[in-house]
Amino acid sequence: MRIGKTACSVTAAALLAASAALFASCQKIDEAVPEQIYYIEASEPFYIRDIEPASETAAETPAEITEATVISTEITETEETSKTETETETETETETSAELHTETEKQTETTTETTTDTEIQTEIVTETLPVTEATVTETQPVQAALYEMSYPAEDTFVKPLGRTFMKDGARILSHTCSGVEFAFRGTKADVTLTSNCKTSKARVAFYVNGEYIKDTMLQNAEETFTLFESDEPQNCIISVVKLSEAAYSNVGVKSINVNSEYGIIPTPARKHKIEFIGDSITCGYGVDAADQHEAFATTNENGEKTYAAIVGKHFKADYNVISWSGIGVYSSYTESSKPNQSFLMPPTYGKTAPNDLYNDMWDFSQWQPDLVVINLGTNDNTWTRGIQERVDLFGAAYYDFIKQVREANPNAYIICSLGVMGSKLLPEIKEQVALYSANTGDYRITTFEFDYRDGVNDGFGAGYHPSAVTHQKMADKLIPFISQLLGW
Repeated sequence: MRIGKTACSVTAAALLAASAALFASCQKIDEAVPEQIYYIEASEPFYIRDIEPASETAAETPAEITEATVISTEITETEETSKTETETETETETETSAELHTETEKQTETTTETTTDTEIQTEIVTETLPVTEATVTETQPVQAALYEMSYPAEDTFVKPLGRTFMKDGARILSHTCSGVEFAFRGTKADVTLTSNCKTSKARVAFYVNGEYIKDTMLQNAEETFTLFESDEPQNCIISVVKLSEAAYSNVGVKSINVNSEYGIIPTPARKHKIEFIGDSITCGYGVDAADQHEAFATTNENGEKTYAAIVGKHFKADYNVISWSGIGVYSSYTESSKPNQSFLMPPTYGKTAPNDLYNDMWDFSQWQPDLVVINLGTNDNTWTRGIQERVDLFGAAYYDFIKQVREANPNAYIICSLGVMGSKLLPEIKEQVALYSANTGDYRITTFEFDYRDGVNDGFGAGYHPSAVTHQKMADKLIPFISQLLGW
């Protein structure tokens, strides 16, 4: 019976270890995943592994089991039993001797009786641990009950993507590519979303294990979407991402509802963090439009097809997008001779959400990027128009914005870029970057020029904005530049 107790103890310990490993497992990264998503590794956290005593015993022949049983019994016996076994060994040696003593014969009989008792005990143990039963292997799942559970999108349960905030019990997604991400093991996952349902409705995409499932335009104040269903429990990561920009509606993640074994947990932080600051280009304005003649709408805006998202995924980074169509540094888009300063990036950058829903200032200590990519100046050029006096005003404002970004992100490398829709202000940007470095001694900043879009061959998005092909080319040029700059 001691063998049975030992095997049970080993199995129980393994079950406890497997359960505890569930939460630790999300700290692992699958480097081979094409979509650069983090996975729960199924072979580790949910299965019993390395139970050598139980698996070896089950794999042995009946004769080997008997031998193992005797050895195990000997180990667990008291000192008195050990002494008897020592005497037995001596008597066995005496039995093979040519000279037999009468007293030795008596001891041999005793030994025979002892062996008979052991054989009886072995038979009992063999029945307790039959060889033909299923063995405990690393592919045998730990059984766990499924529970229907509902969770709020709080930091305890989800990883926020980008700048988000809690309001009235829901996590609000405002910025392009903002969202939530969580991991669980179970058979079903639903997400309930809310929206303020403006004329230009919010567009949201859903991903399961890094694979795009679907996207939708939120038509109602509250909607529930089933994102994952399975007959058997599976390890799963769910991502909810806002595709449309902050200027057009907000999304609230009201609740997450799962049939799960262990509940839900946030996915871990990724290896790198990148922040992108830009205008309509970085928003993915009209990227899903048929051509340049299709009118812009949030139905054809897709932040996940931008150079920013492509670069972020390539480097397995958590990426944060702060962008607004038409925005500038000194002047936003205008057809007037006066600068359009009704909304600008410098006062917008420090806010949690750049709209009427939430105007509190963002706590930059929550999320510190390794790299900041600024892509601004396209809209300023609609006012500067090559007039040097105006260019100088833009340059001074850009210099101050560099200082603002550096103060908020003291350890990040900064790339100041321009070009895909015109690079007329890039020389001024280069001059201001050089002046800033000379004045401050901060050389963790540089400039970068995107190639001008080739609409004839690559197509256009709405309003002559970059197409998906153009965004891919932007990423293809920026990625090696970042790799060389930062060694990623």
